[in-house]
Parts: sequence; C-alpha cells; structure tokens
Amino acid sequence: MENNVVYLLVGQRGSGKSQYCERLSKAQPEFSVISRDEILIRLFGSTDTDPHGGEQHMARCTMGRLLRRKLSTKRGLALILDAWTGGSRERQMLIENLRGYGADRIVALYFITSLETVNAWFWKKPGIAKFKEMAARRGQGLSFFSEDAPAHDYELFHRHARDIDEDGFDEVIRIDPEKELITLA
Repeated sequence: MENNVVYLLVGQRGSGKSQYCERLSKAQPEFSVISRDEILIRLFGSTDTDPHGGEQHMARCTMGRLLRRKLSTKRGLALILDAWTGGSRERQMLIENLRGYGADRIVALYFITSLETVNAWFWKKPGIAKFKEMAARRGQGLSFFSEDAPAHDYELFHRHARDIDEDGFDEVIRIDPEKELITLA
C-alpha cells in the first residue's frame, strides 16, 4: 500500500510560501496542490478578505472538504498544502485532521526566510499598502499596515514556531526560499 504524504508549508506572510509552492509544483508536476489563497480567489476574487468575516471560514471549510476528498479516496498521493498554519495548537489540530482524512505522513516545510527578504516581499504582495499611503490610495481595496508589520509578523511567527519539532510532524524541513529548490520524495 502506498502512503499519502502531505507537505505543509509553514511560514508567515511574505516568507515566499506561495512562490516556492509554484516552483515546486512546476518542478514536480506529480504533486497535487491545495492553496488557501487560490480558494479565496476562486470564491471571492481576492485574498484580501475581512479576517473577521465569513470568507476565511468558508475558505477553511472548502479546503477541508478538498483535503478529505483527496486523502480519503486516493493512495500514493503526494500533496502540497499552502495554507497559513498559525501556532502550535493550530498545527497540531491540522495534523490530527489530516491523519483522520487519510494522510500517512505529514512533513512541515518550515520557511526560515530572512527578515530583510520577508520585509521586501511583504510589501510586494497584492492588496497591501503602508498606512502612510492611506490618504492617497483610499478606495483601491487595499489593506493598510504599519511600517513594522513584517518585522512584527516575523517575530511573532517564529516565537509561535519555536516548538515546531514537537508538534507531531513526521519530519520538519527548514526551507530558505532564496536557495536551491529542494526535491520532495
């Protein structure tokens, strides 16, 4: 019997998860990909949704149905899951759900992107602008952040990820997206 393997991308906004996922899926087209951002775009036309509205919940439910369907009906599946993974408890719950759906092996691809790179990439994300630009860019459907938002996210994320090796993953692979693409087994 072949195992179902899930590679979970773990990193803060601007760490390069989605771009790395795109490169991985092009280099290894045998992998299936489920992306929270793609689900949000398909359902709502944008990844920039109200975090307190129902859109995020609907995207999580849709993602859960896709995961359940793929993992429970196929064997030998290799799946890349590109989704925000929050803190340790959220990762543990996700691992439990994935195992319940039929994942035999779950590998974290933990993004250790430098703060300088996160800061640069964060401000290039669509739908994001700095607070100081608010007056000039109001009405453009943007989310505005303080200048230190990437650094704050970086510090908070890595504090939440400090125990990632104890979260229940079968393996944790540290990824620097600026280095050579890894080959997944």
